[in-house]
Amino acid sequence: MFQHAEGGGLARIYQAAGDLIVYRGTEPYRWAVWPEPAVPPTVDQARRQPSELLRAANALVGFTGRHSLLAELARWRDAEQTEQAGRSGRDVAVRLIHGPGGQGKTRLAGQVARLWRQQGWVVLAAHHRRDRSGEDAFEVPVFDGAAGVLVVVDYAERWDTADLLTLLDDTCLPGELPVRVLLLARPAGTWWDSVKWRIQRDLGLVPTRRELEPLEQEPGITRAGLFAAARDRFADLLQVPAAEVPAPAALERHEAYRLVLTVHMAALAAVLAADRGQEAPGDPVQVSELLLARERDHWEAMASPRREKPLATSPEAMAQLVYTATLTGRLGYDDGKAAVARARIESNQAIGQLLKDHALCYPPTPASPPRPAPSNTAPNPQVGVTVLEPLYPDRLGEDFIALSTPGHSYDFPADPWTQGTPARLLATDGDRSGEDGQVPVWARHALTTLIEAARRWPHLAHQQVYPLLADAPHLAVHAGGAALAALADLDDVDLGLLEAIEAILPTHRHIDLDVGAAAIASRLAEARLAATTDPVTRARIHDALAARLSYAGLHERALTEGHQALQLWRRLAALDRDAHLPGLASSLNNHANRLAEVGRREDAVPVSEEAVRLYRELVELNRDAHVADLAASLTNQVIRLVQVGRWADAVPVSQEAVDLYRGLVELNRDAHLPNLAASVNNHANLLAGIGRREDAVPVSEEAVRLRRELVELNRDAYLPDLAASLSNHANRLAGIGRGDEAVPVSEEAVGLYRELVELNRDAHLPNLAMAVNNHAIRLAEVGRRNDAVPVSEEAVGLYRELVELNRDAHLPNLAMAVNNHAIRLAEVGRRNDAVPVSEEAVRLYRELVELNRDAYLPDLAMAVSNHANRLAEVGRGDEAVPVSEEAVGLYRGLVERNRDAHLPDYVQSVVARAYVLVEDSRFRAAVPLLIEASTAAKGLPEYLAQPIIGAVAGLLRRAYAGDATAVADEFRRVTGQDVSDWLKDLPSAPAGEGE
Repeated sequence: MFQHAEGGGLARIYQAAGDLIVYRGTEPYRWAVWPEPAVPPTVDQARRQPSELLRAANALVGFTGRHSLLAELARWRDAEQTEQAGRSGRDVAVRLIHGPGGQGKTRLAGQVARLWRQQGWVVLAAHHRRDRSGEDAFEVPVFDGAAGVLVVVDYAERWDTADLLTLLDDTCLPGELPVRVLLLARPAGTWWDSVKWRIQRDLGLVPTRRELEPLEQEPGITRAGLFAAARDRFADLLQVPAAEVPAPAALERHEAYRLVLTVHMAALAAVLAADRGQEAPGDPVQVSELLLARERDHWEAMASPRREKPLATSPEAMAQLVYTATLTGRLGYDDGKAAVARARIESNQAIGQLLKDHALCYPPTPASPPRPAPSNTAPNPQVGVTVLEPLYPDRLGEDFIALSTPGHSYDFPADPWTQGTPARLLATDGDRSGEDGQVPVWARHALTTLIEAARRWPHLAHQQVYPLLADAPHLAVHAGGAALAALADLDDVDLGLLEAIEAILPTHRHIDLDVGAAAIASRLAEARLAATTDPVTRARIHDALAARLSYAGLHERALTEGHQALQLWRRLAALDRDAHLPGLASSLNNHANRLAEVGRREDAVPVSEEAVRLYRELVELNRDAHVADLAASLTNQVIRLVQVGRWADAVPVSQEAVDLYRGLVELNRDAHLPNLAASVNNHANLLAGIGRREDAVPVSEEAVRLRRELVELNRDAYLPDLAASLSNHANRLAGIGRGDEAVPVSEEAVGLYRELVELNRDAHLPNLAMAVNNHAIRLAEVGRRNDAVPVSEEAVGLYRELVELNRDAHLPNLAMAVNNHAIRLAEVGRRNDAVPVSEEAVRLYRELVELNRDAYLPDLAMAVSNHANRLAEVGRGDEAVPVSEEAVGLYRGLVERNRDAHLPDYVQSVVARAYVLVEDSRFRAAVPLLIEASTAAKGLPEYLAQPIIGAVAGLLRRAYAGDATAVADEFRRVTGQDVSDWLKDLPSAPAGEGE
């Protein structure tokens, strides 16, 4: 069976076991089964292209050492879920293995894959959309009986941060099947600190990292031993007597031989030299020169007239093609043609012929067998055939680029053609900003490769990287955050270049660039602080750096820098208050945010309050200049107060922010209307949150009106905000009993979210699910219960889909939707169907309470109370009674903590417990509960009290009808009064429940 894919998380892949997934080319990543080691080459194959013997994926040299690390990874794999997943609750764990290129990361991953497969694990590779090594079709493995799933992500630092987070978010599998994600990357540092924070914040996972130390540091392992093992294996493959191949004299003393790949390269070079009776090279660069010379021998042999079908491409042109391929990386055919055209290969051959000849020398891998395409699949140039396979391993490719570029002191012949090639490959048609030109798809790979090579080859940095980026700094932005961080880390990077790049970086948050922007800001701040003693300048440098660090998730460093700035502004304001009060106020406002970011929320409140005080003072001096800053600082103060549970204190602060934005809108409606709409919308929610539901309605109505106006101005930008405000307003109306008005508002919100889902399903599906859920409730509230059931069922289905994609994010809402659906079923008489649904809701909320008791205990209490009702309705009173007792106990504890917030629900639970007792014919026991509920309801707003009192009256009548004597006695005991005549009326059968 064929399936098309637009990405597709593990849950979807799991369901497609045995199918063939055909990728369209637009997905953020692709899956592949981790390959088995390649079949060893024949002697002829090995001699034709010796560099293939070095590829880590081929695993031709036996794996050695790393015993403690392999054991550590096995313990990580087998650790309990609660140890791995932090607050996420799912059995997913992420670990980074990092180290320089050639340290053995890919070989380690291959060994882990081999060992874990033997123990029943499915091993997958994830390839970024720009990595053409991912195949265009993926035959999904069978997961039945698997012990777990290992996902390996090589070159993780080259992924867009957003795409990497999407992948990690997609690694949730149903059931108990554990998932382990192994990220492989060269750097850690700033890049990893930022990514780690995003993983923790956005996904609730707790990633770990492990630096891969040089293999020679393992007990019993030496460079000589590593060399001998590789030499013997290569000698066997090449049919050269190993005994005649000595180790180079530089092996023990040269720093480069700390890398296992460099040792293997030296061993291969020594075998090749011995085969020709030459002295083995000792210097690592000379090793690369010899290996590259053998590559050229291969090109010459392929083009030799003595060959049956000689290549049309000359060795010189092939060298230029290899250079180009190493920069661009593997490409689709059309992109490959474009790259070769830009490179201006010095050949008379057609571009298509050049690509074919290059593919004969460097066949694309992995070689996918031809697969039949589905009949309804249109050809896609982005998938299928790939060209320009790079020179491997990466280190040898980087050396080839550097040695081909003039400016080094080695004997390897440089090619003047290379001097302008990177600029030609990366040129855009627009201006220097790059805003009007299309950056080629290979730009990130090319720049990353150049920057990595420049770490070891200074002439490459000075003659290629720096001039190229100085002329077109926008290219650095397209290289991504990890490449920017690597550039900033180069020892002799030109600070003027970093300043040029800094000038065009987004001033706001940018998920992919934040880590690079922080690295550049750190490098420049260090230089700028060293160059000035002016306290104002120094304060601004610290403030700017704190902002960049915060955006990148480096919150502790951001707090330190912000504190430095704040101390400077305090001293400056003490000397000249008028001049420096704005700087101090701004720094305080930001510092409060930094404190909150590191969890010091209580400490943040007084700092935020001080910022507000100073902005008030500034507004007194110059209202026009500072009132917008005061409004923003008040908005921040609301957040700070809410974060520490001071909702009531936040309300007047929020109201003041709204009032200030109203004044600003009168001065400049276009500039400030979005902020006014947002503050009004938030204020309505805040009022509702503290129980001022009547007051919240006109405020939420205004938010809708303002956002309708914004949609008229820019529908694409503000339609999601309007949909959210409509949904909120429907809830506010329903909250005060105006259900007939709430239904059309809710219906409009659902319609808008359906429109948004058509445009972007991933972004808006959660909001549609919530809107549909709420609309079902609104329909039921106005008596349209039969209409509500299919709507409620749709909401449950949407949330089940979302939970498959991200259990952590959407499980609370699935529990809510399931709970509500049980009520809807009961309302239309489908009571037997409702019981297992309400039971599922309780089970889901218990799971959530295990993760976060404070957040989900009210929901569990509600679900337990409702489940007691469902059990009572089908005659399972013996089960219902203890369940209802649990619900009342849960609510009683909540009321003790916050009476205003939880009293209505507590009273409802008391009524529900009484209902269960009446259904179980325990009439006397129900009486004190009903009287308690009636008394408590008198302290509630009328719209809440009226239905409760009605329910109490109906249940008292039913109880009296069931056992008049017992009920009359109990009523007299509790109230001191005889029963009233109204108790003798015909009974009704109401029951209270929550949603």
